[in-house]
Amino acid sequence: MAPPTVLIIGCGVAGPVLSLLLKNKGYQPVIYEKVRVLGEAGASLMLNPNGMKVLNLLSSHGKLFRDDEALPLADIWHGTGIHRTNMNISLKEMTLDAGIEMYEGFDLVDIKEGEASITAHFSNGQSATASFLVGCDGIKAASRRILLRNSGTKEGPPVFTGLTQTAGISKTPRALLEEPATMSNWYGDAVHFIAYPVSTTHTSWAVTLPQREERPETWKLATGVELKAHKQSLEDRLEGFEPALLEMVRTAEQIISFGLFDRAELSVDEWFSTRCVLIGDAAHPTSPHLGQGRTKHWRTAIILVVYFLSLMVTPRTSALVKGARNKGEERVVTGGPELCRARDAQLIVTLGDAEEVQRGNDQLFREPF
Repeated sequence: MAPPTVLIIGCGVAGPVLSLLLKNKGYQPVIYEKVRVLGEAGASLMLNPNGMKVLNLLSSHGKLFRDDEALPLADIWHGTGIHRTNMNISLKEMTLDAGIEMYEGFDLVDIKEGEASITAHFSNGQSATASFLVGCDGIKAASRRILLRNSGTKEGPPVFTGLTQTAGISKTPRALLEEPATMSNWYGDAVHFIAYPVSTTHTSWAVTLPQREERPETWKLATGVELKAHKQSLEDRLEGFEPALLEMVRTAEQIISFGLFDRAELSVDEWFSTRCVLIGDAAHPTSPHLGQGRTKHWRTAIILVVYFLSLMVTPRTSALVKGARNKGEERVVTGGPELCRARDAQLIVTLGDAEEVQRGNDQLFREPF
């Protein structure tokens, strides 16, 4: 008897990991991605120890590639920064090496469920039928929109949070090379700057700022005049910050600017049906302020594989989403110097207690198993 086929919509962070886990469990996953060729996908991401636990399950399929080295997954038990494009390509190669079918340029437009099967229809006129379908296609997921529509629920587009991030990758300044290679944060009036190494020579950084007008999430790299304008705007905004930060902005080889969006939390019975389920940002999008987005997706993927289609929303997932939102609001304070000084005083108390910081990290990184 042939193994059950599972259609996976999306080849970002969650889809490839889910496909590998399903393949190991005896299912036949097939991935459909709307982008024709996976290419540049944002600046970078920080992988923390709990995310490494998940990737370690897949280490037999290959290695995780940073800009200057191949990282054996089984040997990494600490946080590491990685170029997002390298992550996506590494995961894609793992799935292809495992013999998993993948189709690019397939934009989902409809889902039809039957008693014994489910069929996905794509904008190119093609369709695919399987036993189950999993939507992993991000915060603007077509799978989410269609699933809710088919159940009679209407939902608008993602809501702009009023915060934007501008991210870049630059050669690490000498001043930062003298410090241990780790994540660093700087705070100002309505500004949060974060940076961490993505190779032995380069650092990824991101600036979170408030903005009234909605900034589309295009993930398009700035070039030419636009790149120059981004750099000048950031230099003006970061006046008075450490010279090393301004140096990274001026020398950035890549810059991408995007708005941060959110959605209302779905109730338990809204993000799955008999043969379809949503995971990752398609089900419960989160802002980047805890660095737990992709780990949350992978954790859900593990639960899905272990308890296939008998899922329930876990309190931890909900807590991570709400915690990330709160962290962003705490970091980007507007309203003048007094409120900034109050934030700084709270940060000194919170981060000055090493034992409390360790307990918080242990709590944050302890799962998924």
